[in-house]
Amino acid sequence: MRILILLLITMVSLVANSFYPKSTPLDGTWHYHINHEPQAVNYQYNFQGNEPTMTLPNNWYKEGVNHAGVMWFERTFKSVDLPKAKRHFIEFKGVDYLCDIWVNEHYIGSHKGYFQTFDFDITPYLKSGTNTIKVKVDSPLENYPEHYSLHKTLLRGIFAHHDTRPGGAWSAEGQDKNSGGIWNSVTIKSYQEHKLEALKVTPTVNEAQVNLDVTFSLQQLEQRLFSFGEKVEVMVTPANFEGESFKKSLNLRSMGIPAHEKEACESQRGQECPRYRVAMSLPNAKLWQTYDRGFPYLYNVSITIGDMKQIIQTGFKELKQLENEMHTLNGEVIYLKGTNYISSQYMSEMDEKALRKDLELMKAAHINTIRVHAHVEPHRFYQLCDEMGFLVWQDYNLQWGYSESEAFEAEALKQAYEMVDMLYNHPSIYIWSMHNEPPWNSDWMKWKYPDYNAEQNKRLDDMLYEKISSYDSYHLSKKLSSNLEHPWFGWYSGKYQDFVKPSKVPVITEYGAQAIPNKESLRKFVPDKYLHPKGAKAKKHWEYHNFQFNWSEKNGVKFKDTLSNFIHDSQTYQADLIKFATEMLRIQKYNGTTAIFQFMFNEGWPSMNWGVVDYYRQTKPGYEALKKAYAPIILVAKQREDNRIEFYVVNDEIKPITNAKLTIELSNGEKSTHTINTPKDSVYRLGNMKLSKAMGMKLSLKDENGKLITDNQYDFSPITKTKKEDKK
Repeated sequence: MRILILLLITMVSLVANSFYPKSTPLDGTWHYHINHEPQAVNYQYNFQGNEPTMTLPNNWYKEGVNHAGVMWFERTFKSVDLPKAKRHFIEFKGVDYLCDIWVNEHYIGSHKGYFQTFDFDITPYLKSGTNTIKVKVDSPLENYPEHYSLHKTLLRGIFAHHDTRPGGAWSAEGQDKNSGGIWNSVTIKSYQEHKLEALKVTPTVNEAQVNLDVTFSLQQLEQRLFSFGEKVEVMVTPANFEGESFKKSLNLRSMGIPAHEKEACESQRGQECPRYRVAMSLPNAKLWQTYDRGFPYLYNVSITIGDMKQIIQTGFKELKQLENEMHTLNGEVIYLKGTNYISSQYMSEMDEKALRKDLELMKAAHINTIRVHAHVEPHRFYQLCDEMGFLVWQDYNLQWGYSESEAFEAEALKQAYEMVDMLYNHPSIYIWSMHNEPPWNSDWMKWKYPDYNAEQNKRLDDMLYEKISSYDSYHLSKKLSSNLEHPWFGWYSGKYQDFVKPSKVPVITEYGAQAIPNKESLRKFVPDKYLHPKGAKAKKHWEYHNFQFNWSEKNGVKFKDTLSNFIHDSQTYQADLIKFATEMLRIQKYNGTTAIFQFMFNEGWPSMNWGVVDYYRQTKPGYEALKKAYAPIILVAKQREDNRIEFYVVNDEIKPITNAKLTIELSNGEKSTHTINTPKDSVYRLGNMKLSKAMGMKLSLKDENGKLITDNQYDFSPITKTKKEDKK
């Protein structure tokens, strides 16, 4: 029996290995050369073989090379290492930012952008024996100091300009520690007759079944008679659970997309669109859910044509946004508890293990939605979000101000299409947001830029929103993440107690405060002589690592005596703000707010900014505050201006609370108990009491068996108004 099982496993493996495409990885050791001086347009560096080496994939800064500009890479491979096939393509999964490629001294193509996967046919240039690949990578700087940050020309989002990157947003060093490089894998993909492209799986949820619309293009690599009568097999099989599989067989001739649909798509995109379509019905298919609402059921969708087989993993969901910006997932209303995320300033260092650790921390903090802030993460991040049941708000690469040239706008649209195509099949994706705080929505820029134009980039954003929402009707689209959605009370404006006021918009995409990491983390990037930020040089070092002394001091946090006290005060302030703001926003659930996103989850480089988790993945008290305030069931006491205390029970669970006991215990010894029955996914307002003097307060909620569900505590003092405030 054991021999039979081994034979069966071997046969299955042989069958799997018989399909194309087949992959030959080129990751590993490459030689590199830095262009320190400008060269002619057609200049090519000729490697001598004694150049230094670098392990790829990698951002070159992570390999100890601090460089902005051109770097050359070269490696060899042997033709015998390639599988027998008719065509070979070299595939890059991420190069930041511009690149040109040569094979055996033959130029094969170029690419612009940092996040896309792209490939080139290298078959005509291969030779028997040793083959050489040469790549010129250019990761340039924007034009500093002529207000580059308002007129950027590169679509790099937070990697080129942001207040959490090296040097910060507004200093002369704001483009330091460049993120350039071949940061993701390089592979040779080998094919026979067919190369399948632009595969998209679009589900429509219809009561007890899912209807799939599968579209793709097919590049015919070898012309053969009757090829369009070839059989196509589509299989849909469970990927992470045991369940029913679905299969459909047909031929290419019967699958063509109507010419008028294809022409309409191509006239909009300016390039070829999918040519073939398969429609399938999947009775009783399982729906993908967020982890807090169920299980993220995933399926493998495979397409087999002859000896070519392509498999993608996806899931089926229906997410809608109602007129009041309330979200429904598979027909049920869902409240989005989110965070802003930049995994790293250098994508190569975030492998699956590192990303999974971050997502586990988010899950433990009850976060169900992640805003990928003004950049695109590695593909492996979205796969993990699919598997672990997170929704993803995906920002495009536009952060603040950009050039208004027609050439830039055309490139921005091209790369926006590429972002949608690359991430389309991930069930975790639910919305595209085109621009974070564009100039036309950011009148604060008039204080920073002499040439500020209140209409800048409006045409760009209108165009992107119109084109992308038309191109992709399955996902939601949003023109911008606006300043109105970023109530920075307690940091850039007002005080954090202002969160007690009704929210002006239902979706809040940024709120928070900075906090200094613990001393152990701080010592890893701050020299001992600068640990006490008193002198000008010490403060400059801290500011380079993103700390904002002016705003911290404005909100009452300043260095007084010891570093330990400074860290404590800073972390306590962030935690207090997060607790208060999150609670005040959550008690407005479905009646004021529908989604909230704390800013920021972690620090993407050794710094001291808005992360509740530092670069070394040490949590701050702000993480625990967020975890407590995002819990599925919370108790909240809200102090009104008339000094009455209101009590709330927020229930995010998909089951009601029945016969629970809420106990309110005051520091003066008074205690009251109330029976709580609330519907599922609701906010229950208990009542209120008069606050006449300073009072401590403990709240606890126990189930009918006496088991603690949740608790909370407060210290309240009566609000006293000045005569000036009374007149207001």
